[in-house]
Amino acid sequence: MRKKLKIFLWISLLPHWIFIEYIKSRPLMVEEFYSQKIYPLIYKTYSFFFDKIPFSIGDIIYLLTLFLIFKLIIKYFKDYGYSFFKLIFDLGALLSGMILLFNITWGINYYRLPLNEKLNIKTIYTQTDLEEKFDFLINKANELHISLSGNDSLPLKLTNKEDLFKKSLYGYDKFSESEIFKNSIRKKSLFSTPLSYMGFSGYINPFTLEGQINSKTPYLNLIISDLHEAAHQMGYASEKEANFIAYFFSHINPDPYVKYASLIFAIRYLNSALYDIDPKKAKEKIIRLNYGIIENIKNVDSFWQKYKNPFQPIFKSSYDKFLKANSQEKGIKSYNEVVGLIINYKF
Repeated sequence: MRKKLKIFLWISLLPHWIFIEYIKSRPLMVEEFYSQKIYPLIYKTYSFFFDKIPFSIGDIIYLLTLFLIFKLIIKYFKDYGYSFFKLIFDLGALLSGMILLFNITWGINYYRLPLNEKLNIKTIYTQTDLEEKFDFLINKANELHISLSGNDSLPLKLTNKEDLFKKSLYGYDKFSESEIFKNSIRKKSLFSTPLSYMGFSGYINPFTLEGQINSKTPYLNLIISDLHEAAHQMGYASEKEANFIAYFFSHINPDPYVKYASLIFAIRYLNSALYDIDPKKAKEKIIRLNYGIIENIKNVDSFWQKYKNPFQPIFKSSYDKFLKANSQEKGIKSYNEVVGLIINYKF
């Protein structure tokens, strides 16, 4: 029976590939039949089983998968009857099964109707548009910072991360047609330290649909990462769309600390975009931020600098290839495409 299953998984690769190629050019069909009908039912089922479990089931599944892979490799070296062909056969069946499950449970969302088309938001912008929005956000951030700190030179200090974590999903249903997604499965990842060394602040586990949050990150990252993964849980697989929804959620949130995180998030992306066009102008604008805000940004940067290591580019490159394999043409740079959405969306 196990051999028949492995053969089936190998054979399924071709029809699976044909199916994915077919739906790539049919985003409206994916939107209407999978993202709005099938996926919400999958999420509801997974939420029922995993929501109340306090730790990450997805992280444990990854550990067990790694254990199985190492076990097969060790078996190859120790068992002379276990040939290289059998090793490849078993690993290929495992990989095929994971790809199949990945797409069924979540991955097909990569091919849904783009969010900017659903909301009728332009993604193109001029340098003037960019500068005007940048100035607007800088002024808003400075005003909010002073109202919270009482002094433009003091960085904001958060006393209760857990409280903000609970408040962060205000307005969560704004981008969803389903009430199901009001119950988000967000958990602190068991791999928070490894994630820090990899340079990631969170991820969605496509096999359990748990939002895995790197609990070690500073709150400015933590809030946005939490909302970014919540957007993925709603079925928005695109990184630029998840980034925009995170910005939207945090911007409309009544808690001023969450709103502050949204402003810093947007400012950093717009600053990067302007720097690519006109470095001198970007530098002139960014120094208009209150000193306390700049200190907050430096604190975030110093956190990531602490975990920087020679292997980080390898992890980033691998993720870049993963995104490109799932129709995200710009790979890891697709995160930056949120700039057009931030500039053109009107609250």
